[in-house]
Amino acid sequence: MAKVALNGIKVVELATMVSGPYCGKLLADMGADVIKVEPTDGDPSRQYGPFPKSGAHPERSAMFLYNNTSKRGITLNLDKAAGLDVFKRLIKWADVLIDNHHPAYLAGYGLNYDSIKELNRSLIYTSITPYGHTGPRANDKGYELTTIHAAGLGNILPTRSENIDRPPVKMGHYAVGYHGGITAALATLAGIIGRTHNHRGCLIDISLQEVILSVMRVNIATSRYQGATWNRVPDRPPTMGRMETSDGYIVIGIPEDHHFRAFREIMGNPEWLAGGKWESLAYRTHHLMDVKTELEEWMRKEKRDKIHHKAAKRGIAVGPINSTKDVMAIKQYAAREYFSEIEHPEAGKLKYAGWPYKMTGTPPRVSRPAPLLGQHNEEIYRGILGYSEEEYKNLQKTGVV
Repeated sequence: MAKVALNGIKVVELATMVSGPYCGKLLADMGADVIKVEPTDGDPSRQYGPFPKSGAHPERSAMFLYNNTSKRGITLNLDKAAGLDVFKRLIKWADVLIDNHHPAYLAGYGLNYDSIKELNRSLIYTSITPYGHTGPRANDKGYELTTIHAAGLGNILPTRSENIDRPPVKMGHYAVGYHGGITAALATLAGIIGRTHNHRGCLIDISLQEVILSVMRVNIATSRYQGATWNRVPDRPPTMGRMETSDGYIVIGIPEDHHFRAFREIMGNPEWLAGGKWESLAYRTHHLMDVKTELEEWMRKEKRDKIHHKAAKRGIAVGPINSTKDVMAIKQYAAREYFSEIEHPEAGKLKYAGWPYKMTGTPPRVSRPAPLLGQHNEEIYRGILGYSEEEYKNLQKTGVV
């Protein structure tokens, strides 16, 4: 078996739902030993669907199954004094602590960053919160909906809305959570590398509001300096984006002059696009609306895949708007072995999304499916933390585990 990139890195994940667990998943799939700490009734994401091939079941949530691959899992009640002692032992053991609770959560147990640092001075503490640990909103609660709008992303959605008065919407699913998890994983790796030079731990303070603002930076700049409307209502035909064909939708971009010439040839050089003036980006920007009807009528007569393949061969950025069924049939994914089948003792064998990168020397891999609730309790408590059999049974008896 190939070596794994993060072999030997020990991670404790005290996180729920998406951002923290996805950060932990990325590290675990790269080979880190990630121990997921759940409350005794489980990560709330276990209650979120979809539930493939079954009704609601805490061991069959697709969200939980995907975000928690390659981890070991334990249950722990921090409200018990003995539970807090367990958690402190885990902090001393770990190289990294991932936490996506409100800043006051661990502080309420007497574990602010200074206290955590006293337990383990070399610990990388990655804290993911809605607004960060500082500033006037540091103590505010936030969720996917509030953070996505706090950074202005909702203001451009729905894209190409017919009516500027239509209320803004959020992106589907958990865009903030997944972007936050990626950012946290990147920063955590930087912290691990930095520690090899200075031999010190650090606090990594991830603000989800700032994560999304960093994604939105181009739109913010366009609005601020060019007075643009963020494209809520199209001021040009959807040939510069989404277009409807006879059998679906396609996204096509023809910003450069040579792209336009190639696309015009694909359309059969229609008379209404004749003349050298159309070969100027500046002219097209202001006059495409003049031929909006003709462009849309031509496109609606064409097949989606036919346009896709013709345009792609001419170097035009183009792609169909796919359904889930379409995505699963795309040959490019199969050629790169993007999807993998993973067997889970409760959920069975399912296809999972893989990684958007390849690593020849240390490829990522799923070393085990997502843990059952408390699956590795005895293994961790007795094997890693050193509790005796009697002590472990007492933790069970008193509701710590």
